Amino acid sequence: MSDRKVVAVTGATGFIGQALIHSLVRAGLQPRLLVRRFPRGALRAGQPVEIVLGDLDEPASLEKLLNGADAVIHLAGLIKASNAAAFFAANAQGTERLLTIAGKINPKAAFLHVSSLAAREPSLSPYAASKRAGEEKVGKAAGGRPWLILRPPAVYGPGDPATLPLFQAATLGFVPYPAAPLARFSLIHVADLAEAITRLTETLLSGSGLSGKCFEVDDGYPGGYQWPHLIAALRAATGRQVRSYRLPRWLMSTVAQLNGVKVHLTGRAEVLMPHKVAELYHGNWVAEDGALPADVRWRPEFDLTDGFQDTLRWYRLNSWVR
Repeated sequence: MSDRKVVAVTGATGFIGQALIHSLVRAGLQPRLLVRRFPRGALRAGQPVEIVLGDLDEPASLEKLLNGADAVIHLAGLIKASNAAAFFAANAQGTERLLTIAGKINPKAAFLHVSSLAAREPSLSPYAASKRAGEEKVGKAAGGRPWLILRPPAVYGPGDPATLPLFQAATLGFVPYPAAPLARFSLIHVADLAEAITRLTETLLSGSGLSGKCFEVDDGYPGGYQWPHLIAALRAATGRQVRSYRLPRWLMSTVAQLNGVKVHLTGRAEVLMPHKVAELYHGNWVAEDGALPADVRWRPEFDLTDGFQDTLRWYRLNSWVR
């Protein structure tokens, strides 16, 4: 019988989740994953993980996931949906359901809720509002267990499909970008975020008394980035003279409106919707004090230049970018 601490994880087969599994295993923890189907392509060979088949709306699956777990990392969330109700069902009600069942069968397990920097601005969009609502569910339903909330900014790195178009455009020498003229934002490499989640989980498990707090985290670049910083990092990574063009908000709003019509006709969710435009053109997505407390023993390893080079190597190795 292994004496490794069992960490139940939701959302483990996504982009961030796959990096998190590796980080947890390396730290000597035992991940137990809630997945809809067996993740054959998402696990590295030899990773000692437990699999629970199911979803956040299946109480029996949640009971199997949570029974005997020492900690819970709630990473699952919805980033695109056809309507606001779907965002709230996944990001708020799903969180509440997980905590309710945890309260019945495992009231002492530590709980780390991975939210989003978007939760800081709930009036911007249904997504942002649902992420804030999910955080509020944690504060109300966590009970006496130790708990923390982590708000990452935009995350990039090997395996990220969201950042891929930037690199594809950069290899062609021209990058259009949607943003307010002086917008600033924080970033973090997925490996650094995974380590931050792992270190916070270990801190909760240690009984350090760190509980009931919400942290924003980033790669340590003071004051956040602007798009010229990203373009410079893309130039360095690709070795090309990349030009850029800021897309006006009216253009993105028009595309978003057309996507809204398509969603109404097909019922299929799209990322770029009218509410997403408000997020994209918000002027401040900079993490506030993006470091973690010293006793968490975490610091980011990747700056933007190194991180983009690491990401591009992976894209090229896997034939995502030429």
